[in-house]
Amino acid sequence: MRGRPVVIIGAGAVGSILGANFAQSGQDVIVVEVDRPRREQVLERGLRIVGKDKLEARPVKVLDSIEALSGVDAGAIFLCTKSWSLKMVLPPLAAAVNGDTLIVSFQNGIGVEDDVARFFSPDRVARGIVNYAGSVDPVSGVVTEAWFNPPNYLGPVDDGATGRLEQLASLLSRSRLATVAIPGHETKKRVFFKTILNSALNALCATSGITMRQAMSYRHTRNLANMLIREGLSVASAVGYNYGEHAREVCIRYLDEGGDHLPSMWTDLQLARPTEIEYINGKIVKIGLMFKNVDVDANVFFTSMVITQEIKSGVRKQDDVPEYLKHF
Repeated sequence: MRGRPVVIIGAGAVGSILGANFAQSGQDVIVVEVDRPRREQVLERGLRIVGKDKLEARPVKVLDSIEALSGVDAGAIFLCTKSWSLKMVLPPLAAAVNGDTLIVSFQNGIGVEDDVARFFSPDRVARGIVNYAGSVDPVSGVVTEAWFNPPNYLGPVDDGATGRLEQLASLLSRSRLATVAIPGHETKKRVFFKTILNSALNALCATSGITMRQAMSYRHTRNLANMLIREGLSVASAVGYNYGEHAREVCIRYLDEGGDHLPSMWTDLQLARPTEIEYINGKIVKIGLMFKNVDVDANVFFTSMVITQEIKSGVRKQDDVPEYLKHF
């Protein structure tokens, strides 16, 4: 990145693994983490990753706010926060960041790159499709990488960012996080496919309290995952995305390789935090209801179940139910 640092906003599992791999490739990394306990872990012990491989790296700076980025000439900023937090992250980020810094959404769900492009010009916005997952130990701060189904992808909103994305992908692949830069016309199609994969297990496991591997080993929950995949692929087809005649089998193979861990959506529900449900299953419902004869009933059910848990825990108001769940 021509001597410019890469900034990681959010030192959860995704951001920590990303930052550690950038650092291993020789890239200077700045981490922004607003949660004080997690920030102190990174300050004291760096980014420590275990799993298939062991990786340790220290950021050149650890900042406590987005506002602290003012004056930092970053080559790229990766948004590794939850998708629902964008409404809080983007306004101060737009105020703090000048120049040609590339803003990359490394988040879950459909449409988050469009939210980012409302604050930054499209030629500065990109989207990551993340194919790894893990968890942060709250005591030690060690991140366990549960699985990685390579490669990850980096795609531009506007093809003007393609060259820089190729450079970033090369840096990550030089470490152990194989990443491929893709053209703009493929970005939304790949994002939709990854969201279908997320929709198959995240809400199911979050509401049942079983791990992803357990969900794929029990016949009845495996059938539910299959049903959710079928619905997602039907909605994708209605939009115009065709993933081939064996797409469902490809999805099942991908999910079979997942780790024996609970999704972050389950953790969010347990800790009474908002979830990303409206960017995943909820988005499939919202888009699917625009078309006649497209079944999204299973996605409606799981979206409703997660939103009900959010209301029950107090992180969502009772009258704050999406319109697409009121009229179907």
